[in-house]
Amino acid sequence: MARIELNGESLAYERAGEGEPLLLVHSLGTASWLWRAQIARWSARFDVIAVDARGHGGSSRNGGFTVRNVASDLAAVLQAFGGRPAQVVAISMGGPIAAHLFDLAPHLVKSLVIADSFATQGEAGAARAAMIADVIGKGSMADYARAYAADTLVEDDPTHVKELVASIAGMSAQAYVEAARSVFTADVVDILKHVEVPTHVVVGSRDNRTPPRLSQEIVALVPGATYAEIEGARHLANLDRPDGFVEAVEPFLTAR
Repeated sequence: MARIELNGESLAYERAGEGEPLLLVHSLGTASWLWRAQIARWSARFDVIAVDARGHGGSSRNGGFTVRNVASDLAAVLQAFGGRPAQVVAISMGGPIAAHLFDLAPHLVKSLVIADSFATQGEAGAARAAMIADVIGKGSMADYARAYAADTLVEDDPTHVKELVASIAGMSAQAYVEAARSVFTADVVDILKHVEVPTHVVVGSRDNRTPPRLSQEIVALVPGATYAEIEGARHLANLDRPDGFVEAVEPFLTAR
């Protein structure tokens, strides 16, 4: 895995293919591995870049995690890789990160795909972050990871359970709780109202963590945004139903 030193951090990343930049932004507790199938497919057409967020995967967390900090890291990566505007595909916590990326560096964002995410969770988000801190404080990251995977992935395909559990369990409790607090209390409503690039919103039809109504709220905020549901997918739609994810997203990317 390659590394780049930026913003006081050592960031691990995967990069494959040639063409226009395609930036993939992963979910809380995962890393660039989450996009393995999509990297393999889309690198035939794009310069695909997937960065491990601070405290995730192989990346450092020297300056602490906030969605704004991570967005700043991604802007610095894109700038270091040529400064060309990228299409951005972001899932779960990647949604608010991508919004902040547009806010910080709109010249680096050509289009947005926001999957299984939200604009704000209000008081429910703060309560969820507090619950996560309490559960992890009373147990272990491994216990939390197993419960999270069981409640997040589809029941009919256990292929990715071990990898998701290992990814979350491999994080420090402090890093995970810090990230969860920033992610779940994020409010990007005002940013999304001013997004001026083509935006496509997708969500698993069975997503129980960020259910379809939250994605529909994003669509209502972003001028001209389009929407698709991925039948049978839960929260990590690109893992649960990779074919359905490609079908929902790829035409938007190639049309750009």
